[in-house]
Amino acid sequence: MADVAFLAEFVDGHPTRSALELAAGAAQLAAAAGGEAVGLAYGPGAADGAASLGAAGAARVVVLGSEAAPAVTVAGPLVEAVRAAAPVAVLAPATPNGRDLSGVLVGSLGLPAFGPVRAVRMDGGAVRCEMSTLQGAMITASQSASSAPATSVVLVSSGTYAPSEGSGTAVVSQAPAAVSPQAKVRIVETAAEAAAIAALEEAEIIVAGGRGVGSEAGFEALNQLAAALGGVVGASRAAADAGWVPYQLQIGQTGKVVKPALYLAVGISGAIQHRVGMQAAEHIVAINRDPDAPIGEFADLFVVGDLFEIVPRLTAEIERRKGA
Repeated sequence: MADVAFLAEFVDGHPTRSALELAAGAAQLAAAAGGEAVGLAYGPGAADGAASLGAAGAARVVVLGSEAAPAVTVAGPLVEAVRAAAPVAVLAPATPNGRDLSGVLVGSLGLPAFGPVRAVRMDGGAVRCEMSTLQGAMITASQSASSAPATSVVLVSSGTYAPSEGSGTAVVSQAPAAVSPQAKVRIVETAAEAAAIAALEEAEIIVAGGRGVGSEAGFEALNQLAAALGGVVGASRAAADAGWVPYQLQIGQTGKVVKPALYLAVGISGAIQHRVGMQAAEHIVAINRDPDAPIGEFADLFVVGDLFEIVPRLTAEIERRKGA
């Protein structure tokens, strides 16, 4: 019997989308290993909402902390919870908080780590991970050596698992109190733009701009369109390299991997490096003046034209219909 644990971040008493995705993934892997999915919950309201992870696939949930504090402040309880549970794997979202807490586990317990991965499965009792390499041209499969520690830390890309909608509640317990150096971390300053950046991987609608947008000022039209759609703005590496947007908004092989319901690519050619970061979107709409742009090969709707004419008119039409 081998349990599979997963990190579950909470905001205002509700699990984030990444938490729900990993709950489903942990439940699938645990079923194959003859164990249970164990949530490791933290964040504002985690104690109040932890039981709700039962409907997403968790059998048990250990609450690491329930305060509005930097994620790394739960490092001590996290290490003790993983040491006590000894799961075959700990699934973590490939987000800033997920990476930080994964690093704590790797450094504190000497665990092997993989990722970001696009697929995980149990293979003869071992955790086997699949990752894209060579700019998405090849898939590699990896697993820890038999001499390595039993627990593997796996960073999972957004959209790898679809949240499940079940019923029931999980058994909730409190992690043992533990002090760590990370507990002294405190927030000294916040920035308004950070919220949009953090929301990119969980956004249902993304308006992404590429080299064709032309400048930092050109992204203003995309911001207005995203606001009208209730979405967020992303970018290709070319736009980030040019300094038009922060690198935290970059989507692609060397950026974030997203899976929104709607991905609107504006002025993006669709090279393989960008495609691997957004091809899992449910619906892809592209706007490009080049009729031979690679993105036209896999977009659900490909609009050939001048984005500087199309985007403002599209925004105006959406606003008109919202006001009707």
